[in-house]
Amino acid sequence: MNYIKTCATKQRSGALHITQKVDYGIILLTTLAKTANGISIKKIAENYNLSFLFLQKVAGLLQKSNLVKATRGKYGGYKLIKNPRKITIKEIIEAIEGNIAIVPCLVRKTASVCKHKPYCIVRKGFKKINDEIQNQLLNKKLSYFI
Repeated sequence: MNYIKTCATKQRSGALHITQKVDYGIILLTTLAKTANGISIKKIAENYNLSFLFLQKVAGLLQKSNLVKATRGKYGGYKLIKNPRKITIKEIIEAIEGNIAIVPCLVRKTASVCKHKPYCIVRKGFKKINDEIQNQLLNKKLSYFI
């Protein structure tokens, strides 16, 4: 068995970090990219010493976003739907965690929540930084990990 430690842990690594869900998602997608035939979530969880139930939840989110396809049966399992060179890291993160925003006021649903918005002097700068991060994540593909 190929036991590895994931990069993300339950402990936060700082203000900006990749969540454990995203870490599991990238491990899952990278494994699928290296596998010609379908592979079960259980097998991936065993190979990398990951939580099966947690990985299953992540796989469901990736399936809803049309990044993977699940097939039942003896020769079933999960498969990538798209070429790893076309799947962006931004797409993976947003499939698992939703919109990328370094501050809550940049998320559409919570934009009106901030009571300081009418006179905020830093939102514009955070928006520029957020846009730069998103552009970088658009330029990095799943194949970056293979």
